[in-house]
Amino acid sequence: MEKFKPLAIILFLLWIGSCNMHKSNPDTIKKNIDDYLTSTMELHNIPGLALAVIIDDEIVYENYMGESSLESGELVNENTLFRIFSATKLITATGVFQLIENGTLNLDDNISIYLDNLPPQWQEVKIKNLLSHSSGLPDIIKYKSTLSDHELMDKLFKDKMDFAPGDQFRYNQTNYWLLAQIMEKVTGMTFDNYIMKNEFDNDTTGVLFSSSSQEIIPNRATRYFYNEKTKAFDKDTNNSGKRGHSGNGLNITLKRFMEWNKKLDNDQLLSHNVKSKMWEPFNFNNENDHFSYGWGYYPVNEINSYGFSGGNLAAIRKFINHKTTIILLSNGYQIPAYDIIINDIAKIAIPELRIQNLALEEDIMSLVKNSQFKEATLAFKKLKQENPNSDFDNLKWNINSIGNSYAYNELDLQKAFDIFQLNAEANPNWWVSKASLAEIYEINKDSSLAIENYKKAILLNKDNDWNYNELMKNKIDKLYHN
Repeated sequence: MEKFKPLAIILFLLWIGSCNMHKSNPDTIKKNIDDYLTSTMELHNIPGLALAVIIDDEIVYENYMGESSLESGELVNENTLFRIFSATKLITATGVFQLIENGTLNLDDNISIYLDNLPPQWQEVKIKNLLSHSSGLPDIIKYKSTLSDHELMDKLFKDKMDFAPGDQFRYNQTNYWLLAQIMEKVTGMTFDNYIMKNEFDNDTTGVLFSSSSQEIIPNRATRYFYNEKTKAFDKDTNNSGKRGHSGNGLNITLKRFMEWNKKLDNDQLLSHNVKSKMWEPFNFNNENDHFSYGWGYYPVNEINSYGFSGGNLAAIRKFINHKTTIILLSNGYQIPAYDIIINDIAKIAIPELRIQNLALEEDIMSLVKNSQFKEATLAFKKLKQENPNSDFDNLKWNINSIGNSYAYNELDLQKAFDIFQLNAEANPNWWVSKASLAEIYEINKDSSLAIENYKKAILLNKDNDWNYNELMKNKIDKLYHN
């Protein structure tokens, strides 16, 4: 047996070398992410951002780039507060599960136990339906934010349900407003105070609630919207008041968000078992939708991740089995980028993904922006082959946004057409790509092709998202009569 010892040693050393090749080199990761973010911020016209990558409880990347205020030129730094908009729902969901863990609430509780005088059609809605956006309740977003709580609730009570509780997923701001009311009822505390006490140890440094972009808050990054008409950024003026705190109201620095994430990872906010329950998929009756209890599900090259985003500006994503978390905070864009950035950063930072030389979504965006449509189509095809179970919703929408920017005011209809055509070829079953093509044909007075593509879009839009099918049918009728 002694003669085999050198071979065993050689094999062992080769195995060690292979492991080392797969390990993360912090300097290499930092340079690759720096290079990536520099080009991405330029392509998407992002004023400022902060990004962190945490692996095995170690911060392997933390950086602050760009401007928090275009008017003053103030740079993003570790004290910059960002509005995280709907990513706040993860904080709210965690607070609800803390109450579930201590026995105050139960996922299967009817909300009528805690909220009085609900209409008959609301009686079967449960806590779990609010968390998973499966309630079927009418959405508060269609009503003016200036209404009082009583006035708003009265209007909602008179509305029809969108669907039976549990049937499907439909993102809805009413759900988390009601969760906040329930939390206040059972704790005797305001929503803000409960969250600050139980998730942030009552330390208000670098974290606060405000759903108003008009409020003057020291160190807070200005949220911007890109104006296609003026080709410049406008300040956001949105204000959803205290009612929006549980759904979109958290303002936080990257440092404090990382601290919150560490507490979540170390089971200080929730026990391991309860946390795992929070990430379990909800069983929708339609058996098609995928969402957990407040957390979205995002596979990247067949690796599962959980998280959520807000305002197309901020997101957190946790790759549980790889002990990796990516946190992105930003304050504006010309073309949305948050999901693309996080997916690509994961491919740079996680060894299992990095060694596969995977297609980057940002490369596809760059090819589209540079009118390299043939190359973009091939790159999109490769990306889909690598991720057969992903539909790339955000990438599709982002490409469509580029097309819309050229279609706006008929700036460049040919380029808009080429982009929509690429998206339709890459995503043949996506109704929006057909509808976008139809609109270009309609503008160009090609009625037959406009009608053909509107009809295809209607057939593909089986769920009638946004009630758009009626609008497209009306367009078809007008085209027939012109």
